[in-house]
Amino acid sequence: MRRLLAPLIVLALVLGGLWLGAESLAAQQLRRIAAGQPAAKLETVQELRDPRRLGVRALAVEMQTDLGRVELSQAELWLSPLRPSELRLALPPRAVLDPGSGPLDLGLGDAAARLRVQPLNGLAMASARIEAGPLTVEGAALATRLRADAVRRDLDADAPAGAAAAYDLDISLDDLEPGLFATLPLPGRLSLAATGRVWLDALPRPATLDPDRSPLPVGLRLDDAELRLGAVQARILGRIEADAQGRARGRLVVYTSDAESLLQAAATAGLIPPRVVVLAGTMLKNISDLPLPEDAGLRFPPAAKGELRLPLNFADGRMSLGPMVLGPAPTFPRR
Repeated sequence: MRRLLAPLIVLALVLGGLWLGAESLAAQQLRRIAAGQPAAKLETVQELRDPRRLGVRALAVEMQTDLGRVELSQAELWLSPLRPSELRLALPPRAVLDPGSGPLDLGLGDAAARLRVQPLNGLAMASARIEAGPLTVEGAALATRLRADAVRRDLDADAPAGAAAAYDLDISLDDLEPGLFATLPLPGRLSLAATGRVWLDALPRPATLDPDRSPLPVGLRLDDAELRLGAVQARILGRIEADAQGRARGRLVVYTSDAESLLQAAATAGLIPPRVVVLAGTMLKNISDLPLPEDAGLRFPPAAKGELRLPLNFADGRMSLGPMVLGPAPTFPRR
C-alpha cells in the first residue's frame, strides 16, 4: 500500500503544478492580448485557483464598442477539465455604458457566454451562446431575456461569394423596450424569435481578434423569424447577401395581418419612405398576390387567410416593395 501511495502523491503534485502553471500562463496571455488591443483595457488579472475550474478573473475591464465604452467590475473566463475545448465567460450583474452622452447603469441579470473551439483548427469557433436577463437601463426594464446561439456548419454550394464560414443561428429576444435607447415613437415592446444562417468572410479565431481582421457578414438567411412589436405581428422569411458594391441583394418576404401598422412603424423608424404608408387595401393586396419564385432553395408559401405576403426585393443597389422602389438597398458592413 505504501508503495502505491508514493506514486499517487507524486502524480497529484505534478497535476497540481500543471493546473497552477496553466492558470498563470492563461493570465499572462490575457494581459498580452489586452495590451495589444487599443479598444480593451483591464486593471488586474487573477488566477481563479478553483479545483473545479481552470481560468482567470479580470478586474476593472473597459471595452470600446460600437455602442460606446463599456465598463465591467470583473469578468471570469474558465474551462472545465471535463470539457477542455469549451470556454465559459461570466459577467457581473451590472455594467456601465457610456455612449458619449454620459454613463448609463446597465443591469445584466444572469449574463453568461459559452464558446466551444476547435483545437486542431487554430482554435476556430465551433459554437457559441450568449444569454442574459432581465436587462435594465438606469433601473428601468429594457428586456426580459436575450439568448443567441451560433453553430458552425460546412460551407455548401449555395454559400454567397466571399464566404469563408457559415453558422446556424437561433436567436430570441423578449420584450425589448426601444424607447430606452431610441427616441422613435414605436408602438410597444419588441420581441423576436428567429432561426437562420449567417455567412462570414473569415473564420472566427484568436488570429481575427484584431478589429481590422474581425469577421464580417456577407450573407443572411432567415428560415423563420417571428416578430412582435406591440400589437403588430409578422413573420419573415428570405435571404440577402452582399453584392459587388457591398449592398444587399436578394429577397425578404413579410407575412402579416397588420400590414398598415407595420408599414407605419417601419416608416417611423426610417426604414422606408413615409409615402409608402398611404398604400392601402387593393394595392397591398395586389402586391401580396404577386407570384414569387423559389429563391436559393427558399419557398414562399401563399399568405394565409386574413394576412398579406409583402416581398421586399433587393437588386441593383435598390430596395423595393413588389414593383415599388423604396430607396437604396442597405449596405453590409465593410472594412
